[in-house]
Amino acid sequence: MARLFRTPQGFDVAIKHIRAVNSVALYGSFTAAAADLGMTQSAVSRLVLQLEKQLGVSLFLRSTRNVVLTAPGREFTASMRRFIEDLNIQVENARALGGQIRGRLIISCLLSITHHVVPDAVLKYRKVHPGVEVHLREGLGSEVHEDVRSGLADFGVGNITGLNQEVVADEIARESCFAILSSKHRLRNRQSITLKDLAEEEFVSLPTAAGLRRQIDGVAAANGIALKHMTVVGQFGTLFDFVAADMGVAIVPASALPRRRQYDVVVKRLVAPSIVRSVGILRLKNRALTPAASGFLDIFRPLFLSASRR
Repeated sequence: MARLFRTPQGFDVAIKHIRAVNSVALYGSFTAAAADLGMTQSAVSRLVLQLEKQLGVSLFLRSTRNVVLTAPGREFTASMRRFIEDLNIQVENARALGGQIRGRLIISCLLSITHHVVPDAVLKYRKVHPGVEVHLREGLGSEVHEDVRSGLADFGVGNITGLNQEVVADEIARESCFAILSSKHRLRNRQSITLKDLAEEEFVSLPTAAGLRRQIDGVAAANGIALKHMTVVGQFGTLFDFVAADMGVAIVPASALPRRRQYDVVVKRLVAPSIVRSVGILRLKNRALTPAASGFLDIFRPLFLSASRR
């Protein structure tokens, strides 16, 4: 195994040590890390201990229940994660020059966009690049930002506001939001819906940490309206199920709208005021996209732009 470092101070570490530590940090478990790396648990533990001895610090606090990063561990693994990802980029670039794209692609994405658009893009992408293993991390805006900032994800698809200075955004769309009502709702025959129309309605909503939820509440508050979030869910499929069951109304972005007849709901354009959110491709400022990531975005962009223009 080739060495990464050999300094006069005697620091002598191989790539396998870095991968072991990064995997334990990612999964919070030696058992899960071993499965990820295709190694035995004892082998992973031995590699981590060897690296800790070289560094002279403990990277993890171990207990019978879980494994938690120490402060030095958080700093070290964040740097090493970027190092490994940069190395992977160079490997993929070399392979792409040879006419093949292989490896692992990690995408971090807002929940709303993984409802329809990303699965469609992955399906098309896999037909073109069957050698690439695709990992999708679904989350709220802050989680997408952190996945990109830490180097865990190759890129993110998320809100372009509130970014860390290490993360840049290539805006790809501004999409309108729509009101979702049950097919039995009293307002179902309206051509469009205003926020004032919904002022007394009970809402099925995303958690307060969701950027979309904060944006909707901000626009409502600016118009003197306090929305009643009576049911909070974590997935858009669940949200549509609850609205279809007449448990409340909802507001969702265009890209998350249900497909025709998928749910027993009606979709109404939201006006006076309209709510528009901006979504972008998020990436580390000083890291180029891999050929695998660029290939995926070539497929994803037109699908998302089409979905966001309803």
